[in-house]
Amino acid sequence: MSRRDGFSSWLAPHFARFVAIKRACGAQYQSGTRILGAFDRHVCEQAPRPPLGRRALLTYLDTLGHLCDRSRENVVTVVWPAVAFAARHGARVGPCPARPSRPPISLRLRQPRILSVAEIRAVLNASRELPPAGGLRAATCATLFGLLWATGLRIGEALALHVGDLDRADRVLTVRRGKFGKSRVLPLRASTVAAIERYLRNPKRPMGTAPDAPIFVSLRQRRLSHPAAAGSFGQACSAAGIVGRVRLHDLRHSFAVQRVATWYATRRDFQVLLPALSTYLGHVSVENTRTYLRANGLLLEQACKLFETSTAGLDEVLS
Repeated sequence: MSRRDGFSSWLAPHFARFVAIKRACGAQYQSGTRILGAFDRHVCEQAPRPPLGRRALLTYLDTLGHLCDRSRENVVTVVWPAVAFAARHGARVGPCPARPSRPPISLRLRQPRILSVAEIRAVLNASRELPPAGGLRAATCATLFGLLWATGLRIGEALALHVGDLDRADRVLTVRRGKFGKSRVLPLRASTVAAIERYLRNPKRPMGTAPDAPIFVSLRQRRLSHPAAAGSFGQACSAAGIVGRVRLHDLRHSFAVQRVATWYATRRDFQVLLPALSTYLGHVSVENTRTYLRANGLLLEQACKLFETSTAGLDEVLS
């Protein structure tokens, strides 16, 4: 790893190897590399020569005082293992202070906003009215947000799609740039395929339909960026009357919760179906999917209805 990647202290070889191992395991580790790069600059200033002592680490912790608990935990989760890795591989690192205690899980995890079907429809309708009137932006956002809702795709996966990833005949979408380098093939509803096809044929869309062309594009004739998509989503949510902060990633959570709620309502065995949902979402394990399904109002409501239905006969027996 070169200096332009952010490492220039005497610990740079160890940090470079640490990042390389993370990436070899399938992680892109972009934010982790940025965090470690900032710490590397701190080492250059506070410990320009070996060893790295306790005081330098405590000073670094002081620089994180302005961060919220969740952000500070993200930094510590990168820096402390990297320093321990360097120490295990011969770096002159003195006794380190104990790893700061973790904040409560409620602060470490950002609670998702589960959107109802009615709210999703309102957001999609508002997306179709985004300015400029009659422009490509409205069609792009409505199609993108609808795809995220219908498939639970990560926003990065959706923006990385190429036209050739859509198989119109078999109605499947190939995700080639999934998290941890995993690829997967998603079956689509006919209505979803039709919506994407309408967007690709939009005369205002500046790029063609060659297999290697990006699906979602901007008027600048380039792939749509995450900040642009997120900004448009926030504008659509405000126009739809959605109160509170809503993220694009909440569409993924909403997809998962609504799917399980439907299984509850139709009395399907969701424990048997959960591995299929996990595969569809591109999770490494079912446990990752379970974190999407923490108790919430919608699932509790469906569980209560199922319980009432299955135990209704007991009331007559016990009365």
